Formats: sequence, C-alpha cells, structure tokens
Amino acid sequence: MQNENEIKSPLKVVYILYVGKNTDNDNIYHFLITTDSEKTWAEGWENKPACIMRDLKPEDDMYEYVAEIKTDLKLDLAQENCCFSMQDCRDNVVALASENLEDADEYPEDGRIVIHFGDLIEDVEKMLARRDIALNYI
Repeated sequence: MQNENEIKSPLKVVYILYVGKNTDNDNIYHFLITTDSEKTWAEGWENKPACIMRDLKPEDDMYEYVAEIKTDLKLDLAQENCCFSMQDCRDNVVALASENLEDADEYPEDGRIVIHFGDLIEDVEKMLARRDIALNYI
C-alpha cells in the first residue's frame, strides 16, 4: 500500500468493511478505495440478498488503498442488506453504507451520512468531517 502523499485522484470508495470494536467501544470500519471503480467486483455480488453470502469483500487487486475510521456511529452496510444484492449497490439502487438512526433521538441536524458505491473520497471525507470523523489511510 502507498502512503497518503503518494495517492492519485480521483479516488472512489467501493466497499466498507466492519472490522469490530476497539477498547474505547468505537466501531472500526475499513474503506476500500480505488481509482477504477468500474473494475471492482467480487464473487457473489450478483446474488440476492447480499446478507446470505459469506464474504463479499473484493479481492486485493480490486482496490489500491485502505482508509479507516473509528467512530461511535453505527453504519448499515450493503453486504448486510437482506433485500438487495451488491450488484444493486454497485448500481446505486442501495447505499454502500448509511448511518443507522435506530437509537437516534432526532434526525441529524447536518444530515444523515450516506455513502454510495463509487463516491469520491473527497466527498466522503467532507461528509465525515461534519461529525468530526477523520479518515486515516493505513
């Protein structure tokens, strides 16, 4: 993997992986990023619903970079969706990730976090920054 100073644009988010929780009870997510979202695919992405498939993460050669966030927010991920396939996500029928609002007292004043397949990383970084969430390349 290359460091952040060597990264070329335009970069696009193509998959978000839930890693788990850290000792501070923050959720850890890895964002898989590529310069060519058109080539991104994984076995099983055509199957509906996505939630019945085991591992829908693209192969390592389908993305160039990985960035991480640690947050108290919970994201609903496309691969956990029990109505749509990852192909539907790739076609922007369903979001790659969206902020889970089940425990929210009210709708977020600055809008809900919604990330689609192929969104530019700059746009995703701006959206996350509104909540003081930093995307760190690993």
